[in-house]
Amino acid sequence: MKLNWGTGIALVYAAFALSMLGVVFASRRHNVRLVQKDYYALDLNYQERLERKQNAASLPQDLGVVFNRDEKSVLFQFPSDLGQPSGKIKFAQAAEGTDDFTIDVSAESNGQMKVPTDQLPQGRWHVEVIWDAGGRKFYKETVVTIIHA
Repeated sequence: MKLNWGTGIALVYAAFALSMLGVVFASRRHNVRLVQKDYYALDLNYQERLERKQNAASLPQDLGVVFNRDEKSVLFQFPSDLGQPSGKIKFAQAAEGTDDFTIDVSAESNGQMKVPTDQLPQGRWHVEVIWDAGGRKFYKETVVTIIHA
């Protein structure tokens, strides 16, 4: 069977159109949950968040965020030379979105705070820490992967 130019172009166009339809249907099945629900308010406070990030980056000792599998907790180690921290910690899981929660910072005198993870679903969690200490404001975001044994 011999194909001419017109038939070849029609076949290429049809294959392209079918592949585009496949991409559209596959993308419609994907859940596009956003990590932040209110992007407009975040944009209004962009400069404040940027200054908080810069303050956190200038610390001699960075905020430590470590998942401890044996103790089933996330350990936050706040810089101890700044004094007692206060603020909020937000846990968000982009995969589900139903388990997001925010807790208040309640660190011990040594600057450590443990958040139990035994009731949390395992997976990748986006953690945002907004805290004040020593008259300065700080912000750090990181990712923690929670794995249950």
